[in-house]
Amino acid sequence: MTLEWIERIIRWTGALTGLAVLAVILTGLSRGLRQPAGRTTGKTRWMRSPAFYIIVSLLYFALCALIWRPIGISIMPSARIAFLAAGGMVFFAGLSLILWSRIALGRYYFGSTTGGAQLFEHHKLITTGPFAFLRHPMYLGYLLTGLGGILLFQTWTMVFFTLNFPALMLRARREEQVLAAEFGQDWQDYSRRVPGWLPRFSKRSLHPGAAALIEVGFLFLPALPAYLWFWPNASGRLAEIGQIAAYIYFGAGALVIGRRWPLDRLGINRRGIWLGLACGLALVIARALVLLGVIRPLGPPDLSLGSLIAQIAYYIGLVGLVEELLFRGLIYRALEDWRGTPWAIWISSLVFGLWHFFGQGWLVGVATIFYGLIFALMRRRAGGIIGLIFAHGFMDLATLLLISPAALQELTASRPSLIHPLWVLTGVVILLGLPLYLWKIHPLWQEDAP
Repeated sequence: MTLEWIERIIRWTGALTGLAVLAVILTGLSRGLRQPAGRTTGKTRWMRSPAFYIIVSLLYFALCALIWRPIGISIMPSARIAFLAAGGMVFFAGLSLILWSRIALGRYYFGSTTGGAQLFEHHKLITTGPFAFLRHPMYLGYLLTGLGGILLFQTWTMVFFTLNFPALMLRARREEQVLAAEFGQDWQDYSRRVPGWLPRFSKRSLHPGAAALIEVGFLFLPALPAYLWFWPNASGRLAEIGQIAAYIYFGAGALVIGRRWPLDRLGINRRGIWLGLACGLALVIARALVLLGVIRPLGPPDLSLGSLIAQIAYYIGLVGLVEELLFRGLIYRALEDWRGTPWAIWISSLVFGLWHFFGQGWLVGVATIFYGLIFALMRRRAGGIIGLIFAHGFMDLATLLLISPAALQELTASRPSLIHPLWVLTGVVILLGLPLYLWKIHPLWQEDAP
C-alpha cells in the first residue's frame, strides 16, 4: 500500500468521523430546542428559533466548502509521514474530546453564541467526565481538531476552523456568566478547583521529569509551522539565520525547562570528558569511513580560514552544545529521573533521530537514532556531556570538510552504492563495537580500577 493510499484512507476516515460527531451535536441542539428555557445571559432572542440554526449552519458549511482549497505549501517528502501521523493523532483526539464532552453533558447540552448563553429549567452543573479536568473541554477539542486538520488536510477550511477559537473563548465567557448566576457558590468552588482550558497538574500528582517532558513537547510546537512554511521555502542567508535562531531558541528553552535540576545533573560538569572525546574520535573515523565508502566526496567546500573558524564555532558552540544539552542533558535527565536509565537511553535516542528525520530523510534519521544510542551510552558512562559536545560538533564538522553538500543530498535522495566495501566494513565494525564497549566492556574496566 502506497503512502498516497494511506493518506486517502486516513483523510476519508477523518472526514466521515467529523461528520458523525457533527450529527451528534446537531441532534443535541434539536433536542435542546424542545426543552423549556431557563436562566439566560446576553442576547438570546434568536437562540430558540430552529430557523436561526438552519441559516447559520448552511452559511457556515457553504463557506467551509467554498474555501476547501489546498493551502499551497511545500512540504519536504521526508516530513509527509510525520505530518500525517501527527495531524491524524491531534485531529482524532480533538474529535474524541468533543464527543466525550457532548455525551457527558447529555440532555443539558445546548448551543451558545458570542452574544449570549442559555440554560434549561432545572439545569444541572456537570462536573464529571472531561468536565472533571477542564471547564471547557469541548472547545479545546475544537482547537485540537482544527490544528490537527491543518496538518492532515492542509486546506484553508481547517485554518478558518482554527481561527474561530477566539470566538469560542467569548462564548465560554458568556456560558460562565450564566452558570455563575445559576449555581452561585457551587460554580465558584468548581471554577477554583478545575482549570478552564488546560489540565492543571499539581506537584504531587506529576513527576518533575514528566512535567519537564510535557514542557519540551510544547517547546517543539513552533517546529510544525517552521517545517510547513519556513524550511521548504528558505534558502541562502535566510536559511542560515533561521537555523541559528532555531538553535538559540531550543538552547534557551532547554535551560529554562532544565531549571528543575542543577547544571551538574544536566551533564554540565567535567566528568568523563576524555571518555567522550575518545569515543567521539572513534565515531568520527567510523562515520567518515562509511560515508566515503558509499558516496563520492566530490571535493570538500572551499573554506577560508575565517569561514573555517566560523564553522567550528557553529558546529561545536551551537549545534553540538544545544543538541547535547537538549537530548542528553534535559530529555535524558527527565526520563532517567522519571522512568529509569533504559528509558532515558532509548527514548532520547529515538527523539534525536526524529529531530534529523524531518529535515534530512529517513536514511539519515535511522542512522541518527543509532548515533543517538551511542551518545546516550556515552552520557551514561561519562556522567557528563562536555566531551559529547565536542564529539558531536567534530563529527558534523568532519562531514562538512570531507563530503560536499551535493554528495550528501544525493545520499538522502537515492539508494547508496558500495564504492569501497572494505572502508564500509571497517566503519561498521567500529560503529557496532562502540555501543558494545560502552555497554559491557567499559564497566568492567571501571570495576578493576583501583
